[in-house]
Amino acid sequence: MIDLETLGQRFWALTSELKALTPKEMSTLTGAVRAYLAEPISIAQAEEEVKRKLETRAQRFLELARAQIYERPSSPYLKLLRAAGCEHGDLQREVQTRGVEKALEQLAGAGVYLTSAEFKGKEPVVRGRESFTFSPGDFVYSNVGPGFATQSSGTTNRPVRSFRPLAQYDKVISVAVFLSAHGLFSYTHALYDAVLPATGAVNNLVVYAKLGIPTERWFARKVSSSNVLSRWKGYLTSRLVARAAKRCPAGFPSPEIIGTNHTERIVRWIEKKRHAGKSCCITCATSNAARIARVAWDLGVSLEGTKFVVTGEPFTDAKKEAIERVGASATTRFASGFGLTIGYGCASPLHGDEVHVPQHSTAVIAQPQALGGAAAPIHPLMVTTLDRLAGMILLNVQNGDYASFEERPCGCGLDRLGWKLHLHRIRSYEKFTSEGMNYFYGDLFEILEKILPAEFGGGPGDYQLAEEEDDMGQTRLTLRVHPDVPNLDENGLLRRLQEELAKGSRANQFQARVWEDARTFRIRREVPYSSPRGKILPLHIPHLSRSGS
Repeated sequence: MIDLETLGQRFWALTSELKALTPKEMSTLTGAVRAYLAEPISIAQAEEEVKRKLETRAQRFLELARAQIYERPSSPYLKLLRAAGCEHGDLQREVQTRGVEKALEQLAGAGVYLTSAEFKGKEPVVRGRESFTFSPGDFVYSNVGPGFATQSSGTTNRPVRSFRPLAQYDKVISVAVFLSAHGLFSYTHALYDAVLPATGAVNNLVVYAKLGIPTERWFARKVSSSNVLSRWKGYLTSRLVARAAKRCPAGFPSPEIIGTNHTERIVRWIEKKRHAGKSCCITCATSNAARIARVAWDLGVSLEGTKFVVTGEPFTDAKKEAIERVGASATTRFASGFGLTIGYGCASPLHGDEVHVPQHSTAVIAQPQALGGAAAPIHPLMVTTLDRLAGMILLNVQNGDYASFEERPCGCGLDRLGWKLHLHRIRSYEKFTSEGMNYFYGDLFEILEKILPAEFGGGPGDYQLAEEEDDMGQTRLTLRVHPDVPNLDENGLLRRLQEELAKGSRANQFQARVWEDARTFRIRREVPYSSPRGKILPLHIPHLSRSGS
C-alpha cells in the first residue's frame, strides 16, 4: 500500500508539470510572442544585415572574445586560453594576420577546443597538466529575454537543459536568405513536427511568422506518453503560442495531432493544393519527408512541385531518391546540436546534402588532428559563434559530426551574399540518428555485451546495432545477431532492447516510443561487422568509412 506522503510526492511531481500554464506565465509568454511578431523582417533587411555582419565578422569575434571571455574570470574558455598561453593581444594579432578560421585552427592545435563530451560535462577537460570540468550552463548568456526551455536527449548522463530565446534574430535573417535563395516565399507552407517540449516546430513557426510567411498547417506528430499531464502541458502550451500568434500579421495554426502511420492526410493536403495550382513546402525531419514520399508512392499520388526542407538527420542519397521518385525535391538545414543551424542547403548543389555555412555568424573548421579508430581519417567539426545573439558562446566546440569542406562559386543566392564555405557528406561519428533525433551510444556495451547475452544467449560480440536505410530511404536500426545464438526469441529480444534504450531519462522514453511508433527496429541474423583491427563495436555505422575532410 502506498502511504499518503508518497501519494503527495507523486501528485506534486505531476502537477508541477503544469507550472508553465499559470496565469502570470501565460500572460508573459503570449505578450512576448505578440510583441516579437508585430514587426516582420523583410528579405531586403535580412540581406543587408548579412552583408554588414560579413564585413565586420573579425572585429565582432575579437570583441566577443574580449567581453565574454577575457573579461569574465569565470569563462571556461579563459582557462583553456590561459593554459595555451594566448592573451587577447595574441588572438588579435593572429586574427588580423591570418583570418578568423586560421586563428581558430591555431588555437585548436594548442588545445583550445572542447569535445562534445567535455562540453556536456561528461568528461573532464585535460590539457597538459591542467584539468577542468564544465557544464553546458557555463556557456549560456544571461538576460536573453523570453523563450523556451529545452532538454537534450542525452543517454550517458543527465539530459542537458538549455534555453532558446524567442528573439532569434540571427536565425531569422539566415532563414530569410535561405528561403529566398530557393524561391520558397511564394509557396504554401506546412510543418510536420511534434508539439512542445520538442522545439523544432515552434521555433520554425515563430521564425516563419517573423518573416511574414503564413504557415497554413501544423501537422503535429503524435508521440505516446505515460505522463498525461506532461503531454497535455506540451500540447496546451503549443496551442497557447499559436493562439497568441494569430493576432500578428502572419500568424500560424494550432497543432493537428496525427499518428506516424497516418501521413496520408499530409499527402492528400498536398494533392488538394496541387489541384488548386499551389506548390507546397513542408518542413520536417528527413525520415518523415521520405515517409511522406513513400505513402504518396503507395497511393499513386504525384508530389510534383513540392519542396521539403529537411532537418535532424543526414540527407542521404537513398532519401533523396525516395523523395524525387514522386516528383518532389528537398533541401536540407544542418543543425549543430547547440540550438544553432550551421548549414543551409545550397540552391545549386553538386552534392545532395550540400550546405552553405552562415559565415556572418558562425565559423566552422575541421579539427586539425584526426580521430583514431576509424577506417579513414575523421576530422571533427568545431563550431565557433561570432555573435552574442546566438544565445550561447562557442569556441571550437565539437558537435559530434564531420564533413567534407569545399569553397567554390556555385552562383546561388547564398553564394552571392558571401557564404562561400560549403559542407557536404555530413555524418555523425559518435551517435546514431533516427526520426530526427540523436542517441549517444556510450552505454550500448552494457546492453549488448552483458544484458542481452545473459537473457537470450551468446556472448560479447554476438550482438551489434547498425544504422541502415531500407529500400525506401527510411533509417532503420538493425540488431545484428550472430547465427550461432540458438533458439532466439526475436520478438522478446526487440522488446527487451527497446526497454533498455528507454531507461535513464524521460528523453530516452520519448525517443523509444517514437522508434516503436515508426517501427524503426528490426533483427537480422548475421555475423556482426568487425573493424580491420578485429574490433566488434556495439554500433556499426557504415558511413564511418567515408572520407571526412
